[in-house]
Amino acid sequence: MVEGSMTLDSLTAPVDWVKLWEDSYDDRSRIMLRDYEIDDWSERAEDYSESRRTNNYEFGELVYSTLALHEVVSPDSRVLEVGAGPGTFVIPFARKVDHITAVEPAEGMRRMISQNAAEAGVKNYDIIPKIWQDVNIEDLRGRYDLTISSTVIWMFRDIMTQINRMEEVTRGHCCVVGGVSIGQTFETELWKKIMGDVPYPQYPEYPLIYNLLYMHGRVPHVRLINYKSVRKLENMLRMYKVFYSIYTEVTPEVEKIIRDELYRDSGEGPCVRKYRSAVVWWNPAVRRKELNGIA
Repeated sequence: MVEGSMTLDSLTAPVDWVKLWEDSYDDRSRIMLRDYEIDDWSERAEDYSESRRTNNYEFGELVYSTLALHEVVSPDSRVLEVGAGPGTFVIPFARKVDHITAVEPAEGMRRMISQNAAEAGVKNYDIIPKIWQDVNIEDLRGRYDLTISSTVIWMFRDIMTQINRMEEVTRGHCCVVGGVSIGQTFETELWKKIMGDVPYPQYPEYPLIYNLLYMHGRVPHVRLINYKSVRKLENMLRMYKVFYSIYTEVTPEVEKIIRDELYRDSGEGPCVRKYRSAVVWWNPAVRRKELNGIA
């Protein structure tokens, strides 16, 4: 448990963490012109792949090292990743585990997985070309030692339903890797220049995910990791254009604001971003005693 994190035991009144998650989802939805589409992720495949490949898949390597240190994953493990993107975990995990299955609906992302895997020389993976909600759990039940998800978890309003589905396919652990805010002012300042007084959308992952797991009887463990991504300016521009198209019309004026701000921030060089994430894992078979009446 991370020092300073809130749990039900530390609060004077019960908090419904799932409702907080749903409220954040609903608040975000109210200011969206449209929802994310699979084609959006295909359009972002190249820039997303570029960011995940930074420092030889530093992000995925750090997640694997964290889980391996705590004996959550090993060379014999079979792993399933929910929302695999361009191979965020497929490539670094495949180098070290027996097999990894990627659940990824976007054709562009699947293409990048295949391309990145070929470049890395890994073949011990397969891809399920569906959104997670459409995957038949009965086909996968108990087949994996670890089910892991990163980045897409905020897309599930029915968060506990999807977590339960993750648990059903594992015979070992589940893991969610969620973002931790480190106060990046570039994002909020760019949002104000484009969107004015419209509230900045929240993409809650940690510590909300930790507390809702705890609230539902799980015994989550957490470690924080720091990493960075490096991207070309044009790829960052494409990323922001897709992002802002969800909330407003991306006119030539809006595109110019994005380009000017990126140039002001990074100049002619690559765009470097520093991030912090929480690696949260739990064993579905282990539940808090007091919720089982054994306190």
